[in-house]
Amino acid sequence: MRKLIFSSACIILVLSVTTSQETGMKLYGIRSGIIDYSYAGDKVGKGTLYFSNYGLKSAMYTEVITNGEQTKGWVVTTGDTQYMWDPSRPDEGMKIQNPMVAWMKEAARGNLDTFYETTYSQVGFTKGPDETFLGRNCMTMKGDMGKLLFWNGIMMYMDMKMGAFNSHQEVTSLKIDVPVDSKYFAIPKNIKFTEMPVF
Repeated sequence: MRKLIFSSACIILVLSVTTSQETGMKLYGIRSGIIDYSYAGDKVGKGTLYFSNYGLKSAMYTEVITNGEQTKGWVVTTGDTQYMWDPSRPDEGMKIQNPMVAWMKEAARGNLDTFYETTYSQVGFTKGPDETFLGRNCMTMKGDMGKLLFWNGIMMYMDMKMGAFNSHQEVTSLKIDVPVDSKYFAIPKNIKFTEMPVF
């Protein structure tokens, strides 16, 4: 059974495989982009998603405050492996085999809207009428836990509440079909990455 975990990093689905030419897949309906997000709730701050090759190469940088503590970090995924590190601690990081990659590879061969509808329906969400956000017509998923908006496979808006956990994130700036420097997808060679177990 698929388990859906609600966290900023997971929801954003920072993914990278080989190339769209080699796989024929598209994770987003947009070739490339730079997307700025704002966070509120349990985590307050901002983040930027960089992607190219229709989302098959992507990286996420965040600066957030949680319980009064500020953290900064990169999340880049290569193949099925997700790398995470804090730029203020350049000699260590973590890596994990990301099960979301396989799910998204499956979706990329079909319809992303159908994939999201099926996935989120397993945790009580239903598809609602489309809504406009930042001038884009978005697919809406609603449930007792909150609301999600997607546009071309991209998370545009999320407002979630699960018990004492509150999370809100939304796109504040969207640049599409723009050149994205390959440096954002590079894994630092000087960092020793510790393998995290998959539960």
